[in-house]
Amino acid sequence: MKMFIIGEKINTTRKSVLRAVQDRDEVFLADLARRQAERGATHLDVNSGMALYPEDEAKDLKWMIPIIQKASGDLPLCIDCTRTEGLEAALAIHKGTAIINSVNGDLGSLKTIFPLVKKYKTQVVALTSDKEVGIPMTTGTRMNIAARIIASAKEYGIPEKDIFFDPLALSIATNQNNGMLFLETLQEIKKTYPKAHIICGLSNISFGLPQRKVLNAAFMALCIGYGLDSAIMDPEDRGLMAIIRASETLVGGDPYCAGYVDAFKKGILDVWK
Repeated sequence: MKMFIIGEKINTTRKSVLRAVQDRDEVFLADLARRQAERGATHLDVNSGMALYPEDEAKDLKWMIPIIQKASGDLPLCIDCTRTEGLEAALAIHKGTAIINSVNGDLGSLKTIFPLVKKYKTQVVALTSDKEVGIPMTTGTRMNIAARIIASAKEYGIPEKDIFFDPLALSIATNQNNGMLFLETLQEIKKTYPKAHIICGLSNISFGLPQRKVLNAAFMALCIGYGLDSAIMDPEDRGLMAIIRASETLVGGDPYCAGYVDAFKKGILDVWK
């Protein structure tokens, strides 16, 4: 198993990124893309959601995507965009297989996003939530939504392997059982839909607590043990990247420990000297 590492930093909710997009600062954006690629990102998340108008978001994405892909060596992008106009503009110029972020269990969401997945031959993040219940607080309800998403995907001819299910991590600060709920849902999805990928936005689990990096790293190791194969995260977090490489090796996903040894040679593991 080789983890998909989706670099999270190109997000206009971050003030520095928003300013760079507004000022058309190509150097800043290219450097952000390049650094994440050099640290081991397999994909880069691109979120331009702070644009006020749909036409502005489309223009922003059409400017951003060629710069990001060129600087990163044409890494595929995970495009986080809620407006159809912006999403189509981005997909039309994207090189390689993009990931759309995201679809959920609502009929409107499925009817909007899945035709684009089919048209542009993309992959897609699928949230185990819907408008009726929000984020469910039981594994069973989350699985019901996952089943609805899979059934709809089949109608559009979208294979299971192109779906990245997000079991939705919530902070353990508000409910100490949220970690286990995520892990149990992850395990159940992996068992029921073995060809699908499992993804998470890692840092949600520790929101509101001190020393969040400690919790995030421990949670990542647990998730990989349960079958997680993708994460939206900061690839420049050397401690977390070391945990990923070690965990991949421990669960048998690294033949002959070659990836672990390579990470050692590159200095990725040198975080606890």
